[in-house]
Amino acid sequence: MRVTNLIAALTLLALSVMVLSGTWALPYWADFAPGSAFAPFWVAMVGMTLAIALFVTTLLDTSSEPNSFPDRHGIVRILALTAGLWLMVLLIPLLGFMSAGILFCLFLLLGIERRPLLPSLFTTAMIAGLVYGVFIAWLGIALPAGPLGL
Repeated sequence: MRVTNLIAALTLLALSVMVLSGTWALPYWADFAPGSAFAPFWVAMVGMTLAIALFVTTLLDTSSEPNSFPDRHGIVRILALTAGLWLMVLLIPLLGFMSAGILFCLFLLLGIERRPLLPSLFTTAMIAGLVYGVFIAWLGIALPAGPLGL
């Protein structure tokens, strides 16, 4: 597992540096809203932080746990998650970003994670409220809207 983690950390670090260097010339802030380098900058920063944390944690780890791969149930969950993400992408033009995101969040919590109904509904409402509040209300970004206006 040690070599796998080191390779993953170095790969994530390289990809993060590539994103940062590829978007370096773009504006970070444009007039009153984030510019085109805002999101890539923060994605790269988070990626580099996680890569360094994984690298250091792996170097300090003295256990010799072998590689473990998902069993059949784990593979089914991975495939269901992937299918759900693709379905969300396909539903965004039809239902709008917020509606498709709400459906995906419920699918993830109820279908894949098998969480209880009420906490899943509360979590989905909180996430939808945060996305709406940050991107639509605060930053004024026009996310794709569906027939419900969401």
